[in-house]
Amino acid sequence: VVTFVLFFSSWSLAGLLRRKIIRPLDNIASKIRKMVDDPLQPLSCDRHTQPQMKKIERGLFSLARLLQLGFGEAGASVISRSLATGAMTALATNRPGSIVNAFFGFCDIRNFTFLTEQLQADVVKLVNSVARLLHDCVIRSHGDPNKNIGDAFLLVWKPKKGIETISEIADGALRSYVECILEMSRDERLSQHINLEAAQEVLKDGHMRMGFGLHFGWAVECVIGSKHKVDVSYLSPHVNMSSRLEAATKQYGVSILMSGDVVGLLSWDIKRLCRLIDRVTVKGSSSPIDLYTFDEPSMQSRGGTVPDDIDFSSLQSSRAFFEVAAPSTDAEFRRDFSRAISVYLGGPDGSKANWECAMQRLRDCLRKRPGDGPTLAILQYMEEEMAKPEESRVRWMGYRMLEHK
Repeated sequence: VVTFVLFFSSWSLAGLLRRKIIRPLDNIASKIRKMVDDPLQPLSCDRHTQPQMKKIERGLFSLARLLQLGFGEAGASVISRSLATGAMTALATNRPGSIVNAFFGFCDIRNFTFLTEQLQADVVKLVNSVARLLHDCVIRSHGDPNKNIGDAFLLVWKPKKGIETISEIADGALRSYVECILEMSRDERLSQHINLEAAQEVLKDGHMRMGFGLHFGWAVECVIGSKHKVDVSYLSPHVNMSSRLEAATKQYGVSILMSGDVVGLLSWDIKRLCRLIDRVTVKGSSSPIDLYTFDEPSMQSRGGTVPDDIDFSSLQSSRAFFEVAAPSTDAEFRRDFSRAISVYLGGPDGSKANWECAMQRLRDCLRKRPGDGPTLAILQYMEEEMAKPEESRVRWMGYRMLEHK
């Protein structure tokens, strides 16, 4: 009898341990092993009758979710190595980075300094409303937010196996920008912050604006920092180029500036919607780059052609999206402007330039579209150069040096 009681007690206790402790812990371990393979997979907690086990799982998954949010797509390999080895060596700052080719986007909230002065602590609500819209648009187009730097955001679109061609990624990156501009113009939560009296003192026309730069090239994807603090980011002159393009949007009076490297990878139907506006060298580089813009469309409520109630996520292809969100300029204007810029540039070496003819053609464009930023910027540059004594003028070689950043 004693032997039977001991056997039954041991068997019951073993079953209880398996059911209440071993099996739940094994399930948690299984999910962690899956995170090693896919660090960015969505996380979900199982239902547990044991409150202690529920707390353990929730705590572990909360930490894992914080890792996902903090490191993002670029840090997926770091999370994977940390979980696989159980050591901090995955965060070792003496590891070499890896070279990747990607589209790098940099965008910035306009008038942010003045908005901060006016809104004070409430400026955080405005920034996070912008981040919500921007990140949603980028992720829908298979991109990834990388850094939030106060009023600025670094975004990355990397080729992913079996998902898209390079042209589809390029189209998606441009779509993200245009979609974000349109969503910002109709988002109710963002409007609540913009319509505050303090914000209206800065936003004279009542509209929130951003500048967007987009460039394609290589970068080193790596862990940056020390044992006290690390970030996973990208180091490259191509990343800096996207920042410089964003800064130049103010000079040309546009919202979006792209390099020729990006436009050359766009699909033909979307490439023809962009317009070449200049050829320049920027600080830190002696190689000229072509600058392109996409003339941002507007919702019907703001005098544009895009339906106010359209659901952009229902437009599966970028071609379908750009049929609805076509540029605000028509094909005739873009053709006339292209001819004027061609005469202004004068070929690869500038030898065929005819600035008198270019200025006349640009003035014709300005009559058709008063206030056009690129037209005004190029006209002003040529007029200032032509006003100088001939010996003081720059030797035109088909490009100019961008004056700022």
